[in-house]
This record gives sequence, C-alpha cells and structure tokens, in this order.
Amino acid sequence: MTRTETKAHARIPADPEVAMLRELLGAFVDRDAVARLIDRYLASLDERVFDEAWARSFFTEDVRLEFPVGSRTGRAGLAEFQAAAMAKFGRTLHVGSNHAIAVHGDRATLSFNLLAAHVHSDAAHAERGYAPGTHFDIGGRMDGEAERTESGWRLSRLALQLVWTTGEPPAATA
Repeated sequence: MTRTETKAHARIPADPEVAMLRELLGAFVDRDAVARLIDRYLASLDERVFDEAWARSFFTEDVRLEFPVGSRTGRAGLAEFQAAAMAKFGRTLHVGSNHAIAVHGDRATLSFNLLAAHVHSDAAHAERGYAPGTHFDIGGRMDGEAERTESGWRLSRLALQLVWTTGEPPAATA
C-alpha cells in the first residue's frame, strides 16, 4: 500500500476502470482547487487586505505578474505593489468566468475571462474633478500557471491581456 492509499483503497480490487476513475477524480479535484484559488484571489482584490500572509496564500515565491499597471517578479514586496495599485480606487468588483484549467501533475496552466469595475477614490474625484461614482471598467483575458506546493495550489504566473476598457483610467503614478 502506498502512502496515498488508505485501508479502504486496499480493499478495492486493482481494476482498470477503478484506476481510471481515481485518475479522473484526482484531475477534477485539482482543477477545482485551482479554480477556487483563482476565485479567492479575485475576491481578495475587493476585500483589500494585502499583507505577507495574503501574498503567501496565493503566490509562489518566484511568481511573475504582467498587468497593465506594471509587472513584477517575486513574492517579496507583492502586497505593497498590489495595495498601491488598488489605492487608486475607492471600491472595486472583480469577476472571473470561463475558467480553462489543464493540470499536468504538480503544475497547471490556466486562463479565464476577467471583468472588473473600479470606482475612483474620493481623492481622485476631488483632484480630477470627477462626478461621484465615476469609474473605470475593464474586460480582459487572464492567462497563467499554478503549482502544487506543500501549502496547496499557488499561482506562479499571471498575465492580463486587456480586451476593452471604458470610463476614466486612473492617473499615472510617478
């Protein structure tokens, strides 16, 4: 009996159909775990709690990010990077859909559609003369990779390709 088998598994005869079902179930569980990671990450952007624990819960140590607001490599300083990007907005809502996830052992490739609404901060309204509630919305395609770690699945690469934008974009940072 291997480490991953239980006593209950040992009672199941070595049947090719059972082995196939185990493989399919394992693939389903992994794809679901990666999809839940993506959904938790998007929800966390709207919750706006960016610290080292946040970064560890979503990303590998050597993560690579490519976003319209900037690119970065590595988890160190990632929470600050994300907080600065989100500080331009008073409220946001990020929605992902159409997850396409392919698991290859301990690695996965992923892509999903992203819709995000960004309501400008009160400071931006005052500085730029925006009407209350002025927002900047995007639609795009996120591509990336994830890795299975000792702590579960983590994102190792994310790249956002914008398809469209509407509204007032955020002011450039110096």
